[in-house]
Amino acid sequence: MIGRGEGIDQILRFIQEHPESYASLAVCRRALDAGLERVTGDVLLRLEEYLREAPDDEIAAYYSIVS
Repeated sequence: MIGRGEGIDQILRFIQEHPESYASLAVCRRALDAGLERVTGDVLLRLEEYLREAPDDEIAAYYSIVS
């Protein structure tokens, strides 16, 4: 995997560009709330905060979902 910061940036970029994709929803549901119905701007901000504190193995797992 690439560096942690770049991985987080790529995860967030993918989700911002493809908010309707299954991969985006899967990452947001796993990280934030299994009951999320859609990705919104607020969800993306919450995800960014979460990812900055998440363990490296979680970042790698989310990166693999969107790459």
